[in-house]
Amino acid sequence: MLRPESKGREHQVIKINRDAVTLADVAREAGVSLKTASRALNDSPELRPETAARVRETMERLGYQPNELARGLKSRRSAAIAMIAPNIADPFTATAIQSVQDVARAHGYVVILASSGGDVDLEQSELQAMARRQIDGMILIAANAGKSSLKVTLANQVPIVVFDEPVRGADVDTITITNRRSAQDATMHLLEHGYRRILAVGARPSLYTCAERVAGYRAALRSFEVEAVELLVGHENELTPALLGGVLKTQGTIDAIFSLNWVCTIRVLRGLRALKKRIPKDIAFISFDDFDLAEIIPPGITVVRQPISELGHRAAKILFDRIENNRTQPARRIVLATEFILRGSCGCHSGSSH
Repeated sequence: MLRPESKGREHQVIKINRDAVTLADVAREAGVSLKTASRALNDSPELRPETAARVRETMERLGYQPNELARGLKSRRSAAIAMIAPNIADPFTATAIQSVQDVARAHGYVVILASSGGDVDLEQSELQAMARRQIDGMILIAANAGKSSLKVTLANQVPIVVFDEPVRGADVDTITITNRRSAQDATMHLLEHGYRRILAVGARPSLYTCAERVAGYRAALRSFEVEAVELLVGHENELTPALLGGVLKTQGTIDAIFSLNWVCTIRVLRGLRALKKRIPKDIAFISFDDFDLAEIIPPGITVVRQPISELGHRAAKILFDRIENNRTQPARRIVLATEFILRGSCGCHSGSSH
């Protein structure tokens, strides 16, 4: 069907199948060339603003959705990054994921998530699958710092940033926190309160984070010439009230507990409640990791707070710098500080921080 315009020109009305609108359809409807429509799609500075605005209005009106796969093949970029972690439902990881997604959105990217379940073989399978999908970069929380491998990823020249659990022997960008120093400071705080029988409770001691925190705990005790008392289990699920009660019974008087991660903290708190132990009257308590109920549980749990959002944000920023600008720069090693939040469980008054 034809219709006249004011200048006597004729304009063809195009019937569009909105389920399969192409860029060519947009170009015809907007009265521009396919090349011009493509430039508008890619925000080319060569295009006049009024032309770009007309093309974008046409895209919106027709419901045009660009084929990201086709665009990726042409540009050799997928506009996607991957994040692989032992447990993406873990509050620590979930908070980090949110920060990574915020940075990715600002760059026009999506984040593909995968869980390794803490299994090195599954982690390797996920790394290989992501490399085959030609994603533009990866962020990894390693399943095991001593056993995880990045050979396939590095062989495919995929930029990667590792945080929390650095991969031994891998020359890649790495972001960690002051695990050892923070654990040492927390233990010193208990020692300075006069506590001498301090039980450290942790899980999966082969992990870098646990090993570093145990090392910090031991260093503080050595400075006071105090014996270490440790309960280190293969997995947090093993921390039952019965196990905790047995340790408290056989180890003599335990006057303080230092929990080395938030899952251990929850399990120890449940155990102490079952054993009718009062905090801090019977046993003082510090947790490495803050958690949602730490302020609410009487008398307030003193914690070492990790900068989780900053970890995710920095990891993503470094990754996009690698993707967009700087693939040849030497690997960076970044260590972020923690915050010591004083509440009532250690014997202090609640509400201050170091």
